[in-house]
Amino acid sequence: MKKLSIITLMMSLFVINAFAQSPDTIFNKYYQSTGGLPLWKKVKTYTLKQSFVANAATDYDMEVKASLTDKSMLKTKTIMKRSFIYGVGTADAFLKIPTGSRDKAIVYDVKDLSAKEQSNMKREVDDFLLPFLNYEQKGYIATYVGLEVIGAQRLHHIELKGKDIKHDLYFDNITNFLTKAKYKLPSGEEITQDYNVYTTSDFGLKYPSAGTYYSSIDKKTVKLTNVFIFNPTFETTTFKR
Repeated sequence: MKKLSIITLMMSLFVINAFAQSPDTIFNKYYQSTGGLPLWKKVKTYTLKQSFVANAATDYDMEVKASLTDKSMLKTKTIMKRSFIYGVGTADAFLKIPTGSRDKAIVYDVKDLSAKEQSNMKREVDDFLLPFLNYEQKGYIATYVGLEVIGAQRLHHIELKGKDIKHDLYFDNITNFLTKAKYKLPSGEEITQDYNVYTTSDFGLKYPSAGTYYSSIDKKTVKLTNVFIFNPTFETTTFKR
């Protein structure tokens, strides 16, 4: 009986070791399956257009314009035809809030963002693209959690943890695509995104273009669509108030 227990334990350890992989191995497989790491490293700017749809009055669109070089971003959230604009540049960080009636010319009340809000936006510049690209330089620690079965998929679960944020990333064991991502933000909000469609951009990189989005604040699942444009050219005034 004791001998059988030892054999069982050894077999269990063999199975665990067979499936255990380093985070970098999983990340590299993702890069290879989506266009290659050299191409990802050539991305210096991008735009990201997102739609969050639940066929309700709270549906909204968001457009992100970002420069990785100087960590600048312009993020515009449009809901009920009113656009809230968040901006962060090399020496400026602001929020523009639309005021007045919608049937007249738009007037914005402009406020400064706090140091924490500015720091969060600069983090988003990288995270909207790929949170795990150059993750060590960004102060993240990556840990391979294990191979998990979720639905009909076998997914490699990797925890990516920073000072004030934690990402739980799930990569398909066959396609190597990121199919689920959970984020716990500094505000305490928890976001879950599931991706079921990948699209190849004109730049040659593949990215998740459709799926679902869930926020612990709104407590509802909405349809999510993404459209990336890599390396667009921005005007010098793009990130200024």
